[in-house]
Amino acid sequence: MGIVSGLAYLILAVLAFSQHFFDLDHATVALMSSLRDPRLKSLMEALTGLGSGWALIPLSLATFLWLRHRGHPVAKFVPLMVLGAYVVFALSKWFVGRPRPRMSGYGFPSAHTFGSVVFFGGLIYLLWTSGLGRASRWTGTVALVLLIVGIAFSRLYLRSHWLSDVIGGVAGGTAYLVFFLLAVDRQPRPSGRSATTSAP
Repeated sequence: MGIVSGLAYLILAVLAFSQHFFDLDHATVALMSSLRDPRLKSLMEALTGLGSGWALIPLSLATFLWLRHRGHPVAKFVPLMVLGAYVVFALSKWFVGRPRPRMSGYGFPSAHTFGSVVFFGGLIYLLWTSGLGRASRWTGTVALVLLIVGIAFSRLYLRSHWLSDVIGGVAGGTAYLVFFLLAVDRQPRPSGRSATTSAP
């Protein structure tokens, strides 16, 4: 998953650097314009807010403190994970420099989408490496995936990004998260309801 996502991200980044736009990018912008409804605007802005640094940084700090209190082995890596994600997408934006639909700069990748995949995807990983029951794991996973999808959709709805920017955010965030977790959390874990998280 990490390799495929990483390759997809690199391909999209190269195309974005060459200022290439897909027909689907323009078609998606047109579709979002036709779907605009004043009743949806507040919801879309709220979802976008959840994917912003103003929300993800405090949430990451709270997660770090909670995991450290629980003695989770990846707790000390949470700040590094967030900082690393910021560096990756910030450098990508600076290097690619492709404009957004509204013609402002630094469109690729969608940072909101990238950051959401990293943070909320990390929470999904924590769900499946904890002692929670299967029903709780699946419920939490579905809710977090829907949140990521909602944030990504909000960036399209608000005309803040092209579709390829958002897909790039998903691909880049997935690749970053997978390789980061493979690098920092090598501790084998028991499965099942009786599984417990051991301290490092």
